[in-house]
Amino acid sequence: MTDTPGPRISVAERERALRELSHHLGTGRIDLDEFETRSAAVAAANQPAELAELFTDLPGVVPDAAPLTSPGNPLPAIAAAGVVALAVVLALIFGSWWMLLVVPTVAGASALVAVKRLSGARQKGT
Repeated sequence: MTDTPGPRISVAERERALRELSHHLGTGRIDLDEFETRSAAVAAANQPAELAELFTDLPGVVPDAAPLTSPGNPLPAIAAAGVVALAVVLALIFGSWWMLLVVPTVAGASALVAVKRLSGARQKGT
């Protein structure tokens, strides 16, 4: 157990501190050796006050990074990769670079028709 009372810092707080240190390194306020020393101190810190001590001589703060979001539906990307792979395989089999144009064009047109039919069916249903 620790001897210091109070709330412990979270992983998110450590990550923010490292982003701030990276910002200060990028702007030239600290050098690489100091960045490494302070980064190690961030990793070892347990209390908010320990993190605050690392930034007393540095101005301002860096805004939080945008949260990472996962794609809602990966199916279009998977389908596009499949179409490209099919076009390459057919181009190699038939020895014609035209397959690289024809297959994606046909697949794209088919997808547009399917989307229009699907949206039409949805409109009739509502």
